[in-house]
Amino acid sequence: MSVRKGDRSEGNLQVLNLIRIVSAHTLQKCRSEKVFPKSSRWIMAKPIMDECLGALTCVRRANAVYVGDDADAWRYRRNQQVQAHSHLDALLSLIDLAFTSFNIDPDAVQYWTKITVEADEKLKAWMKSDKERYGHLTTG
Repeated sequence: MSVRKGDRSEGNLQVLNLIRIVSAHTLQKCRSEKVFPKSSRWIMAKPIMDECLGALTCVRRANAVYVGDDADAWRYRRNQQVQAHSHLDALLSLIDLAFTSFNIDPDAVQYWTKITVEADEKLKAWMKSDKERYGHLTTG
């Protein structure tokens, strides 16, 4: 049975799709000589990519965990989610630093920031949903 379009809700795991979009966009920006000249690419582009790939990896790891009633699995999943959030926060800081340090189009930075914030918001919604679902597994 299908759900009427008006009654559908967005799945929290849309964060996977959004983080892929952020990663692809970030890779495109970091590879561009117009954004980061070769002479200084290693200074900003590599740390930006490291944070972006860290977020992607953590989201994938968290999603791969089946929690069930396993408190250790829940703690691991939660830790990966928290790390992903931390990576996205650092990514936003580095994007801002790159904007002020390099000649990056403000509209491009606005879009880049927008999709990163959207991914982070979806991640936080997933974390909230998981806490409501598995929070009883925490002891103490």
